[in-house]
Amino acid sequence: MKIALISPLPPYRGGIAQFGKMLLSALEKESCDVTGINYSHLYPDFLFPGKTQYEVGYSEVQGNLHSYQPFSWKNTREYIKNMEPDLIIIQWWHPFFAPCLSAVNPGGIKSIAICHNINPHESFPFARTFAKRFFQKQDILAVHSRQAEEQAMKLGSKVVKLFHPIYDQYLNTGLSREDARKKLGLQPNHKALLFFGLVREYKGLDILLQACELLPEEYRVIAAGENYTDRDFKSSRLLWENSFIPDIDVGTWFNAADIVVLPYRRASQSGISQIALAFRKPLVVTNKGGLAETVDQGKTGIIAEHATPESLAEAILECSSLTGNEITTERITSKASQFSWASYTQKLLEAIS
Repeated sequence: MKIALISPLPPYRGGIAQFGKMLLSALEKESCDVTGINYSHLYPDFLFPGKTQYEVGYSEVQGNLHSYQPFSWKNTREYIKNMEPDLIIIQWWHPFFAPCLSAVNPGGIKSIAICHNINPHESFPFARTFAKRFFQKQDILAVHSRQAEEQAMKLGSKVVKLFHPIYDQYLNTGLSREDARKKLGLQPNHKALLFFGLVREYKGLDILLQACELLPEEYRVIAAGENYTDRDFKSSRLLWENSFIPDIDVGTWFNAADIVVLPYRRASQSGISQIALAFRKPLVVTNKGGLAETVDQGKTGIIAEHATPESLAEAILECSSLTGNEITTERITSKASQFSWASYTQKLLEAIS
């Protein structure tokens, strides 16, 4: 099968680009002839508060598609048309890209959108209108949680519920546990709660810090991610790297952690939980969106019923009994096996056929 995959790809940084890279590789392993169509320009400055959109060592990228220059859309559409693909796969995560992604689809070719969100996490002008027009042009919407499935079905589209595959590409990165904890300033008795990823308001780092203050003194929050909010997060319990973590250093943070915490106020699903599963770390998540679907309650982690400091602190204390336990590790290993890229890709191709 010949496939055009429209997606951010490295050297763009972040979860969507990583997903695109992993998906392209998984499709090739299924004997598909895949062409990745990357962006020459992704976010305009007003949508990107960070320092750079690229991985370390890059300042630009060679790509086909300029997301906010319409003159490039026609060229990309012709490029795809001349490829004569059997299938177009599009990564969707933000309504800003709807005009661009709608315009580059030449029509007459089966098209499936992998939807990391149906509704955006943060407000955006005309988001619902833009998204609906894009979704209606797709043959199938692939989603990764029950919540997203329910939202997508209201649009009248054909929907297939899959899952977010595991992110195991970081397993051989970073420092060992002992060296990582030493580098991050953790004492042997400290219980490290990892908050990983870009810091946005909906992700609830402030909730986690307040929860940590309710816990015994040995608990610490280790946070790794660039701050995209107006808040100045401060706590005597916080060890924070306020920058984007390069791929080669991801393992340092997960190896150092005892528990990975997702204290989100809102969510659809998260790639962070899939990294935690790869590193065999127990999870504490709030009961938002599809986060709970990555946890077997009381076995691989704990689901906090509410996104409040009190509920989160209670869940963390309960989850502490799962750490350093071979049975927990075995259970997480079994859970992680449910989210393989091979299974995901096969189900994706079955859905379109």
